[in-house]
Amino acid sequence: MRRAFPVDRRHSERLNEMDRANPNLALPNTAAQFAQSLKLSIQLMGDLEAAMLEETRAIETRESDSLLRVLASKRDLVARLEEETLLQKQWVALAHHPFTPVGMTKFFAGVGDDGQLLGLWSILRESSTRCDGMNRSNARLIERGRKRVATSLRILIGDDGTSATYNPRGRTESTTPRSRTFSQA
Repeated sequence: MRRAFPVDRRHSERLNEMDRANPNLALPNTAAQFAQSLKLSIQLMGDLEAAMLEETRAIETRESDSLLRVLASKRDLVARLEEETLLQKQWVALAHHPFTPVGMTKFFAGVGDDGQLLGLWSILRESSTRCDGMNRSNARLIERGRKRVATSLRILIGDDGTSATYNPRGRTESTTPRSRTFSQA
């Protein structure tokens, strides 16, 4: 679940200063400030990738303490990334562009980007895509583990779930009424 985090006061002050200094954001300094914000986002995204690798190891080794520590770290990193992204969105909105690929291209052109911002933006998007893939992979690992535990519990209590056998007429019938617990077997 995504949460929106309020912009830090120092970020609001930076935006207000930029807006007062030049409402069109045409200052050469704006490109440098936005580049700095993108670099910070890239660094945070790299830290998030590392945390997700640790999360994978913790899931695979079933180290719950390690997993809890990593999850707390991930939560903090995501909060910081969301804050920085909100700042970037506000910058782009102040320039009267949508926070879309087309809007970003127009924004970069408006601040006099020589290709550096677009390069940083591409790196950030690639890192974001990798993190999304890692997150999905970790979710699949957790779901597989959950299913394994659920199956083991069903076996232990004698519920063989959806397994079926064929009756003399060739129709499937559930074996649940005849199931036995593991200790009875």
